[in-house]
Amino acid sequence: MNKVEQKCLEEGLINGGNMNVLTSAEIKPFMTFNEPFRSNSFAVIVVQKGHFVFQNNFVKNCMKAKDVYLVTPGSLCELYEMSDDFEFISMGFKKEYLKEQGVFLNGAEIVHLFSTDLVHKFSLNDEEFEDLVFSLKSLKKKINLPDTTPHFKDVIRHSFISVLYEILIVYSKYRVFIPVKLNRQEELTTNFLNLLSENFKNEKRVQYYAKQLFVTSRHLSQVVKAVTGKTAGEIIDEMVINEAKVLLSSHVMNVSQVADELRFSDQSFFGKFFKKYTGISPSVYKSSSTVAVNPPF
Repeated sequence: MNKVEQKCLEEGLINGGNMNVLTSAEIKPFMTFNEPFRSNSFAVIVVQKGHFVFQNNFVKNCMKAKDVYLVTPGSLCELYEMSDDFEFISMGFKKEYLKEQGVFLNGAEIVHLFSTDLVHKFSLNDEEFEDLVFSLKSLKKKINLPDTTPHFKDVIRHSFISVLYEILIVYSKYRVFIPVKLNRQEELTTNFLNLLSENFKNEKRVQYYAKQLFVTSRHLSQVVKAVTGKTAGEIIDEMVINEAKVLLSSHVMNVSQVADELRFSDQSFFGKFFKKYTGISPSVYKSSSTVAVNPPF
């Protein structure tokens, strides 16, 4: 572990506390590419420089300067690539922190802001970008003040809520101009992905999903491939593999337990399935991966 990683862990930058503001310099040591993980908090990512490609719940995003992305807890994420000059600042917080500050997720505005059904990426104009980055840096400075500072918690609370609603105002303005209207192919694909996310552990057959959606298996695969570039069967396998990777890298379950969790008939069949798609055995992957223990957001 290098000095930056050690400092991050000592100060609780990644796993400590219920709210923090982090820079790319602090998070980059924990960014592992091509390994899926589940986010453990809400996060607001503001790109300052360069570009970054990552996938969130099977939607690939290319982020550039002045782009903002909203991450929800439990999202299945995977990092693909970033430019050498990539810089960002992010604010992460747990649901518990919102409750502690008297901000409840059942408020209509907060639900809209972090709804899993809405567009999570938007771009800022120059003034909005400068204001938001300034506000995040200001909050970060306050967080780093000695906790003996007079009214320390109140200062941070008010600054956090101010940043949260600043993001809400910009996002609400943006949403007005983005009509979310799906064509028939996109609607079928979205319904398939939603159904799959709820049932993939128990049902891994294209026929099951086609029947539930009142279409033929062939039609479903053709439509899904036209929209995503992958067939329905490939998407199912990818979701199972990604979930297996998340479970293995969390180091909470052994290989046999992961096989049971994903409803494979036995550990041997699971091992062959996993190796077919990854090139390595589940046990080797488990021993070499730590991304789920220290997710970057």
